[in-house]
Amino acid sequence: MNIKLTSWRLVLSSLSFLSLFSQENLLSQEPFVPTNNNISSPVEETFRQIPAVLFESVVVLDEKNLIPLLPGIHRLGNFKYELTPGELSLFYTTQSLTAGRIYKLVREPDADSFKVSDGSMLIEYVDGADTAVIARDYGLELILDFPSIRTASFRPANFSKLSETMEVLMDDERINLVSLDLIDPSIGPR
Repeated sequence: MNIKLTSWRLVLSSLSFLSLFSQENLLSQEPFVPTNNNISSPVEETFRQIPAVLFESVVVLDEKNLIPLLPGIHRLGNFKYELTPGELSLFYTTQSLTAGRIYKLVREPDADSFKVSDGSMLIEYVDGADTAVIARDYGLELILDFPSIRTASFRPANFSKLSETMEVLMDDERINLVSLDLIDPSIGPR
C-alpha cells in the first residue's frame, strides 16, 4: 500500500513539475503585439514580401559560355551578370537584347544569393476568375494557365512598373496570391 501511494505521489509530482515548467516557458515569451507589419496572418505577410528586383543589373543567358568573366562580370549558373551596366552590356546591343527575353537579378528577402527573373509572375486566382480578363485589365501577357490549381503565369510588357503592378494585383479580389516566377540558376537549366 505504501509503495502504491509513493508511486502515485511521484507521478503527480512529476506532472505538476512539467505543468509549471511549461507555463513558465510560455509566460516568459514576449506577448504578441500587433503592429503595422504583423497585423495580417503570417501566411499573408509571406506572400506580400516582394523580392527586390535589381533594375540596374544586366543579366544575359550564356548557355554556350561565350562571354568571358571580366572584372565586374559574374557567373550565376548559365547566366552572366553585372550589378550595373558595364563590360557585359558592351557585348550586347539594344537590338540583340530586345530580340530575346530580358532578365534582371532578384534578391529575395532574407537571402544572400541572387535569383533571376524575366518579370513573369505566378498568380493564384479565386475560383471562377477569368485569366484572360485579368491579363487584359493589367496589360499582362498570359503565358500558361493551370486551371486545376487555379494558378496562371503572366508576364508584364516590361520591368518598369513590376513592383507597382504586383502590389495592385495583390489587392484585386479575384486574386489570392502573387509571386515572382524566379529562376534559380543553381538548380540548372530551365
